[in-house]
Amino acid sequence: MTMELVFRLIFVVAWLAFLAGLAWVRFRASPQLAPKPARFNRKRAVALALFGPPWFAGIILYAIDPSAIAFLSAPLPMWLRGAMVVVIVPSIPFVIWSHRTLGKNWVHALDAETFLQRNDQALVTDGPYRYVRNPIYLGSFVFIVALGVLAANWLLLVPALFLVALIHRQIANEEAMLLERFGAAYREYCKRTPRLVPGIKRRS
Repeated sequence: MTMELVFRLIFVVAWLAFLAGLAWVRFRASPQLAPKPARFNRKRAVALALFGPPWFAGIILYAIDPSAIAFLSAPLPMWLRGAMVVVIVPSIPFVIWSHRTLGKNWVHALDAETFLQRNDQALVTDGPYRYVRNPIYLGSFVFIVALGVLAANWLLLVPALFLVALIHRQIANEEAMLLERFGAAYREYCKRTPRLVPGIKRRS
């Protein structure tokens, strides 16, 4: 068995585990958390249309027939690709842990109206939220980028970086919702807890 085949198997298993984990935590969530259709955002729609399809195509092709996209291979060293396995494996349970800790307090990122109208949420600051304010995003970003490096293909790497940057822009909007909902308690939480990178207590 070649290293390329090993990387492909890890890639496929990691994706299946990640999707299955997310499906499980969402299924266990209360039905009242089902999001409304997101409001149309032209810039976001254009960005997703540009980078989403190539990224998904890269995932499918690398898993099924990597020779079809071999001309887009990135010259990354084997040791770096192998190191990504050590990064990917803990990122999956970390994301699931973050979702489970949030529990019924999870709300769709674009459903601000419902979030602000509900009165049953609590400000979650335990579990992974003790270390960063957005652990779901942190774990997901690490997972997505690490998989792109593992695959060593530009069709996965470039769209992944752009999609991470696009999703990252939502964080400020979500934190504005939390500040409006929880006020001083959330402001104090921001002072002592970094947004994404542990050890960097910066609110912006």
